Amino acid sequence: MKNFIELLISGVLAFVLSICIIPIMRIMAQKFRLVDVPNTRKVHYTPIPLIGGLAIGMIILPLIEISGDNGWKTILPIIVTSYILLIVGVLDDKTDIKAVHKLIIQICVSIIIAISGIRISSLYGLFGIYEISTYFQYLLTILVIVTAVNAFNLIDGVDGLAGSVAGVGFFLFFIIMLIEGNLGLARIAILFVGSIIAFLKYNLSQKNKIFLGNSGSLFLGYLLICLGIYITKFDNNTTTFPYGVFFILFVFAIPVIDSIRVYIDRVSRGKSPFKADKTHIHHHLLLLGFSHKKISVTFILINILTFVIQYIFFKSYPIYSSLISFCTFILAFKIIKSMNLFTIWKKKIKDLEYS
Repeated sequence: MKNFIELLISGVLAFVLSICIIPIMRIMAQKFRLVDVPNTRKVHYTPIPLIGGLAIGMIILPLIEISGDNGWKTILPIIVTSYILLIVGVLDDKTDIKAVHKLIIQICVSIIIAISGIRISSLYGLFGIYEISTYFQYLLTILVIVTAVNAFNLIDGVDGLAGSVAGVGFFLFFIIMLIEGNLGLARIAILFVGSIIAFLKYNLSQKNKIFLGNSGSLFLGYLLICLGIYITKFDNNTTTFPYGVFFILFVFAIPVIDSIRVYIDRVSRGKSPFKADKTHIHHHLLLLGFSHKKISVTFILINILTFVIQYIFFKSYPIYSSLISFCTFILAFKIIKSMNLFTIWKKKIKDLEYS
């Protein structure tokens, strides 16, 4: 109980410090023009500071250090490479780094993670395969990290969405670490939860709004996928609940599936799969009139639904569980899109009546 209270105090401390430091960073961001300027794809109309991820990163690191807990050293490669991506993201927010250069950097840090021993070592029965060769572990780990990071980056399109997904992800990581008795990593998780909650307060504000920025989405997305891969090593210690695979599926299944759907849709329309547009699920929810808060809640609920389906089917049908969750998401998206088309059709009918 004492340890749990200490962990909660750490989370509250991260929250309070973030609340106090973010206003100062907002002023500095505006001074140095580290802001998101509106354009035709944006849903805001004034420049917004891009310091959410930078604030979280700057607050968490010293808190980890002063905690006196050396648990973070077990994930040192993840910590170091995540801050490399944070810096890259800040530079991208400021100068707009070419996508191919960012991809190369992501591949490089993913290779570092794989070399450090943090790798996916099993397919959990997918295609009838469990343990995989070392070569394929490297290849799959790099592919999963790069795919997940970019998918997470793409959901950062409305206020609160990426932050909410990250916050829930770190809270889930906190619970898993408590179950495993790893208080050091549980402390890191609760520090992120506290700081992300503070970020969401400003992100969802109308007067003092800030965005995660590419720095934040790269930083948090990368951390979450690497931590997910790290805890797959605990999967060998249990026969009932593979923590790592479910953590990864819960946090990244919807972002990855939605990204794949968008890429396929763009290619089918003869467009570049990497040319930005407004076809992601959160854009469709915006067109339906959903507020940014309601979109975040809806996204989390779809995540939970997918997670429950994965959990139910994984034990008996591991080969088909991912396919079933994919179909569930596509069905949910089709319902949302149909509602959207109906709303547009109804508006056109009204316009014709009054013309």
